[in-house]
Amino acid sequence: MANLADIGAPRPAGKVVVKFGGSSIGGMEQIDVFARQISELRERGLTPVILHGGGPEITDEMKRCGLPVKKVAGLRITDDVTLQIAKAVLSRINDRVVVSLRNAGLKAIGVAGSEADTLVARKMEPVIIDGAGGKEIVDLGHVGEVVKVDPRLVNTLCDKGFVPVVYSICADDSGMLMNVNADTAAAALAAGIGATDMVLVTDAPGVLRVFEDLSSTIPEIREADLGPLTSSGILKDGMIPKVEACFIALRGGVRTAHIICGTTPNSIVDQLFSGRNLGTRLVL
Repeated sequence: MANLADIGAPRPAGKVVVKFGGSSIGGMEQIDVFARQISELRERGLTPVILHGGGPEITDEMKRCGLPVKKVAGLRITDDVTLQIAKAVLSRINDRVVVSLRNAGLKAIGVAGSEADTLVARKMEPVIIDGAGGKEIVDLGHVGEVVKVDPRLVNTLCDKGFVPVVYSICADDSGMLMNVNADTAAAALAAGIGATDMVLVTDAPGVLRVFEDLSSTIPEIREADLGPLTSSGILKDGMIPKVEACFIALRGGVRTAHIICGTTPNSIVDQLFSGRNLGTRLVL
């Protein structure tokens, strides 16, 4: 069983990838609180790497522009205009995160997944859905999945004392830009840079055994548990890709993955250092 360090025992230094979105920490106005937690991770000897999404913010921007929001199987259909909006929104969020980290006393720098081939993607296959006239094949447009990680840029920044802040606009081998799900991008990045831990910060306290019963958080999930949790309907909806992302990271060599609630005060630091499990811990 891959336990966290005991209370009072030193935790081995290593990289930790923390993935968050604005809604997961209670809104972007809470970003300064988040940044102070990242600063504390650094003070305690860990090397944090941030990866963020921005799905709700992208949706809001599209609505402001009078554009339709189209999703299939939880994935945003991304045409040329949607990709440009996603790039602009994620870049804007990235700037805000970097400023907050700097205000918290850290050196931070923003990085797109496409830079220096950090996250190389390929276009996702069309999705088959049940339509009114039977099975339909839907092309997702500029939506990708990570197939290769070049860790050199992120590792170099970490070695020089920076906190890399990565957003999930990636590119394929030809340089074609794509929007990539931030959870799976974080998993690929964590495995690629040899992180010891990955923390997915969400607006829920982990995987719940009973829907909306916050006291029913499942403390630990192993790979062997996936089948029963899915077939019983406990693991469903938006939590499925998060759990799948955790196991992508674990299979890639990450020691422990965590799903925690970002609106719980000091949850990231406490999950990694207190010896208590505040959410769901995932191990192979």
